[in-house]
Amino acid sequence: MVLTAPQAVALKAPAEYAQQAVTSTNLQRSDNGLRTLADDKCLARAAVRQAKAMAAREEMFHQDIYAVLRKCRLREAGENVAYGFDTGASVVADGWMNSPEHRANILRSSYNRVGIGAVQAADGTWYAAQVFGRR
Repeated sequence: MVLTAPQAVALKAPAEYAQQAVTSTNLQRSDNGLRTLADDKCLARAAVRQAKAMAAREEMFHQDIYAVLRKCRLREAGENVAYGFDTGASVVADGWMNSPEHRANILRSSYNRVGIGAVQAADGTWYAAQVFGRR
């Protein structure tokens, strides 16, 4: 039992981080007169895979977005990645919204869905990926 409690907490934290980021992203879009994004399972899986890959390598990089386009059957896709932000709300508000390129992805009017993944590396650093799409 001693081993299962930490695992339960560890499994819950990434989901909370991702949900905070989805909520914060949709708040930013609403505040800018845009429709909110649907939470997409295929995009979330791609985002989680990317966050895990970045955490394992302890570096930030983009995945092959064309593979995501094909796998999730999208017409358009984009990605934001980050590390070092302790909450899903802060990665959006303090990170991506303060970068012109990342902000443009969040506020792109043609996107209608999003998936977010977050993983905490062994050193405690959070890695996050946000994948957008349009069907």
